[in-house]
Amino acid sequence: MVRVTGNFTSQSPLHPAAIALLTDAFGQGWADPAKIGDHSARTAILRNEAIESIAQNLALQPSEIEVLGEPRLGQHLAISGLLNADLTLVHSSVDRRSIFAVAAAHEQTGGKTQVLNVGSNGRVCDLTQIQGRSVLALQGANIETGITQDVDSVVAAIDPTFVALDYSACPNLALPTRWDSAIFDGTSWQGPAGIGILAIRNSIAWKNPLPNLGIRRTPESSSLPLLLASAVALDHWLKEDVTESIRLKNLNLLIRKSLTAANIGVTFAGDHLESTGQTIALVADGCVGEDLVRQLNEINFVLDSGSACTAAQMQPSHVLMALGMKSEGNLRITLHHGVTETEVHELIAAITSVVERSR
Repeated sequence: MVRVTGNFTSQSPLHPAAIALLTDAFGQGWADPAKIGDHSARTAILRNEAIESIAQNLALQPSEIEVLGEPRLGQHLAISGLLNADLTLVHSSVDRRSIFAVAAAHEQTGGKTQVLNVGSNGRVCDLTQIQGRSVLALQGANIETGITQDVDSVVAAIDPTFVALDYSACPNLALPTRWDSAIFDGTSWQGPAGIGILAIRNSIAWKNPLPNLGIRRTPESSSLPLLLASAVALDHWLKEDVTESIRLKNLNLLIRKSLTAANIGVTFAGDHLESTGQTIALVADGCVGEDLVRQLNEINFVLDSGSACTAAQMQPSHVLMALGMKSEGNLRITLHHGVTETEVHELIAAITSVVERSR
């Protein structure tokens, strides 16, 4: 019997609850909820129910939610909707490349930016108050390393005018006391790709940065069936996470301790106590990350390497470099709900073998 491929990449299979719903959802959710008619009225009800469910699960108000058909657009909307030429854009050195792109565009139109350094533990260490009015773009957890930020403390110390949060890697983390906009990605809870959530708390300060003539805050081009499936997936995923989060934390620690004990020259990004349980970033000294990924794939283990923020996955990681780590020999492990301890032990043995053979 051929072994099922061990998936330890950032991409996870669609949640079974979402799969079960999709066929029926495509059958019912075809009508435009904004139009007049029985079918449209039905889809409007389904859409409202989905938004209410997502709002409850993310500790939001339904009125704060905008559904995006292109989740990565959310980063631009969350930040640029609060930004103008008189405000300084403040973000960290471990943010996604798309945040750096927003910063570059802001500078091109005469705006100012400031990049906050992080310590070797991956947490923001530039905590002096910003001079003048500012927008702070801040991650709840880094998508590449899993390292979390003490968001409340960072916001309190810097005291920006507005706060734009990226929670697209951590739907199970609580929002801070202060925030003005936030983004979430449905794939982080095993929902279908193509659904993002933009939360707008400060509806007075936030303005749609896209060219528009109407009152819509976003393009509103998302798929209703995908939204319904995403809402169901989030509900089930969070219920599972009550126990899974603890179990994955323990498996995360098991991987770190076992590979350290194997003495194969592996360094980990961040501490497991200050990281999400599902993500581990490591560097194997003297190895090439792409080569390690290929060798692991040959024995049916699929992992990521390189930057998690670029279209070309194998590009060097600016995140690891900001932590003072080498980017060569980088592997990124994602532990999904349902992964077993046996699978993790097999992964540890596979990484140990491949790293030793690569030197």
